[in-house]
Parts: sequence; structure tokens; C-alpha cells
Amino acid sequence: MATTNRTRAVQVNQVIFDQVEILQADLFTRVLGLTVANVTLALTYNNDVVSWPLVSGVSVIDSLIVAGNVYWDQLPSGAYGLRFFPNALGTWSIEIAYSAGSPNQRVTVTYDVFNPLSIENELKASF
Repeated sequence: MATTNRTRAVQVNQVIFDQVEILQADLFTRVLGLTVANVTLALTYNNDVVSWPLVSGVSVIDSLIVAGNVYWDQLPSGAYGLRFFPNALGTWSIEIAYSAGSPNQRVTVTYDVFNPLSIENELKASF
């Protein structure tokens, strides 16, 4: 089994764009033409399972991405694009698994979702 893990810091309430590569047995050539039926999604928020479905994002423009789905489509490069909208602060984790080929593959991306407005910018004084 081939496994890839990554972590990113992202802002809350914004569309997140990421890429997943599914490779053939030579671990170099990309597997092309996969749809949502060919892969499995596991999504967690603060270690709790979230039941958002993986849906085709082929005809969905970025301004229509909403919380409640993870969008999947093949990019011109042959990699697969993931888009989703984390709507809460915390740790989100997306795991994509592909087991129809050899080797079985698992890609996990963890997102530390933060609020940039929560940074204190006040002047404090004490006497």
C-alpha cells in the first residue's frame, strides 16, 4: 500500500483547493479517468467522522462550493482536484483511498482551520 500524508493551515469559511495523485504500479504514471465511484472518502472534523459525500465537481464553479460536500474532478494535468468548504474552526482531515489498482493507495490531507480575525490587534495597558 502507498500512503501520502500532508498538513496545511487554511482559513475558515473559504473554499479549499487541493490535489490528489493516484498512481499506477510503477508509482510514476497517473491513473486517469477515475470518478467518485472509484475512490472512497473518509472525512473527519476534530477526530469525529463527518458524513459529507464525495461528489463530482466537474461542472461546479468555485463560487457554488458549499459546506456539506467534497468535490472531486480530474485536472488537465491528470491529477485529481479536491474542493471543499470547512465551515468550522478545528482540524479537518480528508482521506481518499483507491483500492482497485495495484498498489492500493491512500492519500490523507489534514487541514488546521483557523480564523485570521481572532488575532489580537488591541492595545493593552496597565498601570
